[in-house]
Amino acid sequence: MGMVSGRAWLSALAVAVGAAPAFAQSESVPLDPVSVRRVVDLASEPRLTSDANGPGTQATAELNGRLYFLSLSNGASPGSVIPDLWVTDGTPTGTRSVQEELLPPGARIDPGSLRATPHRLFFTATSAETGRELWTSDGTREGTRITRELNPFRFDSVAYPASVFVFGDSVLFTAAAMGETEFDLWKSDGTEAGTVPLKDIYPGLATANVDGFTRVEDTVFFAAENEQGIELWRTDGTEAGTRLVRDIHAGVGDSLPRDLTAVGGTLYFTAEDTAHGRALWKSDGTEAGTVFVAGFKPTTAAEPHIHHLTALGDTLLFLVSHIPDSVELWRTDGTEAGTLPVKTLPRMMLERSSNVALVPVGGRVYVVSRGAATGDTLWVTDGTEAGTVPLPRPFGSGHESLRGLTVFEGGLAFIVQTQTGTSELWRTDGTVAGTSRLTRLPSGNPFTLASGLASFHGALLTAAGDAWTPRALWRMERDDAAPTFVCPAAQDVPSNRPEGTVLLDSKPELRTGPGRAWIRSSFVDGHLLPLHQPTAITYQAGDDQGRFAYCTTVMTSRDLTGPAINGCPTELTVSAQSVRGVTFYYPSLGIGDETSRDVLTTYSPQNGSVLPLGTTQMTVTAKDASGNVNTCSFPVTVRDNQGPGRACKVNEVRVEAEGPEGAHAFWPDLTPGDSISSQVTVTSTHASGDLFPLGLTRVAVVSTDDAGNSTTCEIQVRVRDSRPPVLTCPEDQTLTTAVMSGTRAEYPAASASDSVSEAELLYSPVVGTPLAPGLHSVQVTAIDAAGNASLCDFHLTVEYDPTSGMRQGLGCSVGSGPESAMGWVALVALAWTLSRRLKDGKPRG
Repeated sequence: MGMVSGRAWLSALAVAVGAAPAFAQSESVPLDPVSVRRVVDLASEPRLTSDANGPGTQATAELNGRLYFLSLSNGASPGSVIPDLWVTDGTPTGTRSVQEELLPPGARIDPGSLRATPHRLFFTATSAETGRELWTSDGTREGTRITRELNPFRFDSVAYPASVFVFGDSVLFTAAAMGETEFDLWKSDGTEAGTVPLKDIYPGLATANVDGFTRVEDTVFFAAENEQGIELWRTDGTEAGTRLVRDIHAGVGDSLPRDLTAVGGTLYFTAEDTAHGRALWKSDGTEAGTVFVAGFKPTTAAEPHIHHLTALGDTLLFLVSHIPDSVELWRTDGTEAGTLPVKTLPRMMLERSSNVALVPVGGRVYVVSRGAATGDTLWVTDGTEAGTVPLPRPFGSGHESLRGLTVFEGGLAFIVQTQTGTSELWRTDGTVAGTSRLTRLPSGNPFTLASGLASFHGALLTAAGDAWTPRALWRMERDDAAPTFVCPAAQDVPSNRPEGTVLLDSKPELRTGPGRAWIRSSFVDGHLLPLHQPTAITYQAGDDQGRFAYCTTVMTSRDLTGPAINGCPTELTVSAQSVRGVTFYYPSLGIGDETSRDVLTTYSPQNGSVLPLGTTQMTVTAKDASGNVNTCSFPVTVRDNQGPGRACKVNEVRVEAEGPEGAHAFWPDLTPGDSISSQVTVTSTHASGDLFPLGLTRVAVVSTDDAGNSTTCEIQVRVRDSRPPVLTCPEDQTLTTAVMSGTRAEYPAASASDSVSEAELLYSPVVGTPLAPGLHSVQVTAIDAAGNASLCDFHLTVEYDPTSGMRQGLGCSVGSGPESAMGWVALVALAWTLSRRLKDGKPRG
């Protein structure tokens, strides 16, 4: 009905009060290509679009260049409506109610029953005298009558809802379920003689429940019930040509044909049998040519739902719902192998599957989803995956509604209803570039929004109300000079009083063609716009050619001055406390507002946040009760002013000399600690493992962090020679002497080695020292340059043997002859010589 509750309307206004630009005065806005003209005012609501929940219904019918439609008003009982038959040729003088002119008092036409053949109008209507009958009219009172009263008096003759189908110059219709006629299917050319029965499909007084009329070339297919169940039937308009096509669910059982759709010379539909369940079928009108096409296996406990069969050229498109997982768009060429998925669509598109429509236009099919939580959506498909895409939403909110889908100029025209209660006419050719607004529709009355469209003689008709007219019929047509507003959806205006804003001459810019136009507003000039209360103001412009333009803007009076912030620093520099930075607290600022007592102060980053090293931009935001904001921003630089820790793990390293050059000294790794910097560079005058000379060497170690802070420490390397020479004494020695008093000491030299310096050897007693016969100890001392000494000793045994010297010296035994005397002389001489050589106390060679 295009109506919303007052609460919903206020909620819609509340959503639209965000910051918005003021009325643009220099924005480049082209004129809308379509003009809006008022045809006539209406007291009731016209039906220009078929009921989405009533398949087969028709809201309008065109006959002799005029469009017939019903206008509905509320009846006396709740939920009841009173239909009023109207006709229009698109002009004010040619638009009027013909209810009383054509029909007897009390006759009520069934909504959705209007049909037109090339020469007559048909509809079903109810009166107290005749019940529900099939009527016909040629547009005159004399030519408006009941075609034939099948049941006398007040009994209904035709079924409801009306199954009336145009077939050439005649219509097909079904008799009432409780009627007295035994025939189920009838045909009428508008005359009593030409209103004749075609077939008693279900013999006797039982009803055949005829439904789903669909024409394929010269044949009309439909679903009907007889003793064999509900099956597929066909008719060519004759009794002989009206017959069962095929008993798909063999025996007693229903195949329940649904979604009968013509694709060229082939009928497609869904039906059930024992082998496939609900599946896709096709028929050429013969039993042999009525065959299974494809089935769909269930993915859950519930079977897939096949629906919305739509022709696209010689291809059939349809939807398959796998509850609750997905919705898929499929296509078929009539073969099982050629029945393939096109694309998976968002599940939200079928949140209300009754509000989904597939509309074929030219070489495309538009998939329209209405009533989803995220707003209505519009997709377009050419039957391929790449060509199945959503069209962009006209508005950024994503909660607009799409209504009145109508083929127009080779594309799809539709009405977009926004959350602010406005309506706009749009058209698309299936491309982003070809999707645009044609015009803004009348608005300003939230209870009579534009909802229906009817294409008529190159123009579009709709019904809507505005702030000055409760409801009217409007005509939209191409016009290169239609007036157009530069119209923001919302606007904040500065308050000029404590309680709000007094508006004076506040109007949006109007672009017009060569003519002049007037503007009026739904808001009285000079009245108060209350503070913080969004108010929808509708502007209407009109020119001398009867063209109208509309603009609805949600205007809000606001305090637009932000709070004052005093004492904002230019910049601050602080020292880091750790590697994370420093905990920062904002300085005290003077914040106040002239109009708001309560000012909300926020900090970014938050007060008490840890600021990292480097520079961070700090922002203080002050917001008053009116939503005005002022900010104070300043940089805070966190610096690393702390040097790294000492890299030295030891203060002194003592090592033993390895040779005359010194020794290699090692110390623990230089790993300085730094609580802030992650990178620390260490330099030193010597490296661990270097060769150091004897004595003390001072090693300077410098640690430098990323910030350039440095710390110095020292390692004292002491190289010393503390090892004594390696001393080896000779073996014990035995000296034999012929002198009773003894002999002088004589022994081999000891050996001494030192890796660092030469070693000096000292003996006690020294060589040459007189030794009496007996056992004597010789002590040897080796001393290196560092004063390290080694000791060893060995023994000398002095033996007295008066003859030993001669025997050993002469190499013979001592005798008593002359030879013996000579030996003694030689022995004495040898002893004297030895004594001379031992005078210096050292062993002689």
